[in-house]
Amino acid sequence: MDRDLDVPTLAPVVADRTPDRPERSTERDLAHRPILEQEHSLFVTRGNSYRLNPSQLKSMNDLGRFRTVALDDLDRHRYGGAKDVAERDLRDLTRQGLVQIKSVRVSGSLRTLRVAVLTRVGREALAAHGPRQPGQALYAGFVKAREVPHDAAIYRMFHAERTRIERAGGQVQRIVLDYELKRNVYTPLASFRSKNPKASPAEYAQRQREVAEQFGLKVIEGRIPLPDLRIEYIDSRGDQTRVDLELATHHYHGDAMRTKAQAGFTFYADTDSAQRLSKVLEERDITVAILSL
Repeated sequence: MDRDLDVPTLAPVVADRTPDRPERSTERDLAHRPILEQEHSLFVTRGNSYRLNPSQLKSMNDLGRFRTVALDDLDRHRYGGAKDVAERDLRDLTRQGLVQIKSVRVSGSLRTLRVAVLTRVGREALAAHGPRQPGQALYAGFVKAREVPHDAAIYRMFHAERTRIERAGGQVQRIVLDYELKRNVYTPLASFRSKNPKASPAEYAQRQREVAEQFGLKVIEGRIPLPDLRIEYIDSRGDQTRVDLELATHHYHGDAMRTKAQAGFTFYADTDSAQRLSKVLEERDITVAILSL
């Protein structure tokens, strides 16, 4: 999904604490003790005190990494369907000023989506006291209302792909959203333009290829396509690898799908979007995984 780059509320901080051991897939951490028996601990950030239990910290970590998460998805994937526990945790996090909840009307339908994000204070508390995950960007604040349903579905897409990775013996290490990739790619390109105003198209194209290669991307027809989500993981052989995922919606046109396919992205789509895109997908021999919404 293409976005505007200038979104100040989403400027990430990056967790840089060194881990005691490689990070386990955080989605499985709650299995070590019953969710109802978790105790609260006292944390201090900038002189303010917060009482948080392990499940609250992990929920905050999901919100920080994925920026926007639907409450129903958080119930399902973080709390195993224990809706009352999820509501209690989120109510407490909201009361402490760490999380904000908002209802957004889904365009073209009567459905309302309830989503949660970290506040700036919540992001600072998570960076200081959350799971050790060097290099992981953490976000705070709401995106544009029209982008919320798409962004919330990325969390769902991640869990579908994570299941595939773990079944194959892999272990998720880090996720990268499109905003982070955009800054990584466009900052050096803008710098090159600024420092080399008389650079030829061939020289700029060469710099493009260098930047794309640096971040494991490709130049397609003069542009660097960016995925909605990159998952970095260790495979069953112990090798560091990654997969780039794109959430296809019915707004996609054929050229966009073709470009993303040439870039090597793996596609997910909800049932309705897959049906609307069926002709485009068939013409371009593109396979999508159906995402349950």
